[in-house]
Amino acid sequence: MSFYAEGRAVTWLSIVLNVTLGVVKVGAGWLGNSRALVADGLHSLTDLASDAAVLAGMSVALRPPDHNHPYGHHKAASLVSLVIAGSLLFFGALLILDGVRGLQAGDARVPETLTLVVALGSIGVKEFLYWRTRRVAEATGSRMLLANAWHHRTDSASSLVAAAGIGSAMLLGPEWAFLDAVASIVLAGWLGVEGFRILRGAVDDLMDTAPDPALIDDLREHILPVDGAVAYHDFRARRVGDMVEVDFHLLVEPSLSIEEGHLIAHQVKQAILARHPEVLNLLIHVEPALPAHYRNRGVAGGPTPE
Repeated sequence: MSFYAEGRAVTWLSIVLNVTLGVVKVGAGWLGNSRALVADGLHSLTDLASDAAVLAGMSVALRPPDHNHPYGHHKAASLVSLVIAGSLLFFGALLILDGVRGLQAGDARVPETLTLVVALGSIGVKEFLYWRTRRVAEATGSRMLLANAWHHRTDSASSLVAAAGIGSAMLLGPEWAFLDAVASIVLAGWLGVEGFRILRGAVDDLMDTAPDPALIDDLREHILPVDGAVAYHDFRARRVGDMVEVDFHLLVEPSLSIEEGHLIAHQVKQAILARHPEVLNLLIHVEPALPAHYRNRGVAGGPTPE
């Protein structure tokens, strides 16, 4: 199954479960007098927006390059991550306002047992979605899917906070019923932290930030083992949505023909692409291994230039 096929499958599963959870939690919270569970249910329904954004992002990213987008549409994945982050931050702000209103109103209604059962059941479902989506995200290197996985984890955490607030109010009595509203405010803080983390990652991608150092090191280690590759310099890599673009200068023996130098570059390219399918574009500039062409920028192999 391809990257996009796996991503679509797990996202459609998320949509079905989020609709079910959202309706059940809002209904149970309304009938069972739990402000925290209603808020938790609304959170599950807002996950539908991020799921829809992920599906749209995959659809756009699959489009081939065109006249106005000669480098393709893969940065749509970063834009989708921005949407997810924005929804988390927005929903967190709404939860704070709702929780504060609940505290000011002094609502002393104790939640029903049904609300606690639903909140605990939601934790298991959302944890399943988190680990399932995260597995696909890590297998495919998709930051967009990883952002959506963390959205599932925040929903799991929100159900845990809701369960804690509901359980405390039930155990301690009406005078502690305000803990239900406090739970929704605590949840808002968690959403804000996760939303900011996803936002920062998406902005980094849009600013052409380099991939993680571990990935860069792994990309570089496949260059010099190729026969005829003497050295390289000016190695650069950047994220393009969920993909990576790489370019560098490759030094070969000056006595080689253009065709022979091109063949070595092709072998280097194939060695990298065979191990890193997330590399979208790889541009190699071939140069003769002469002192004038050695550089200290992203360099490996060969003599140290004076």
